[in-house]
Amino acid sequence: MQTTLRIDDEIYRAAKAQAVSRARRSPASSSRPCATAFARTAVTPEARERDRLMEALLKRTARFRVGPRPTREETNAR
Repeated sequence: MQTTLRIDDEIYRAAKAQAVSRARRSPASSSRPCATAFARTAVTPEARERDRLMEALLKRTARFRVGPRPTREETNAR
């Protein structure tokens, strides 16, 4: 699927300038913690168990579907 957006040049330049100014901020001034802070934290046994259960659930439901796939005409009619 492909989507085309048409954005006014003035709005595009303003958005791009804002993105550049946000990228220039130092990580210390950001409200989000640095990614390396998460890398240093220990993984708890609860988190490991949660991940194990989630992987098992995803494997069991990987091929799950609710009814037949609608035709193109049915999809466009909705």
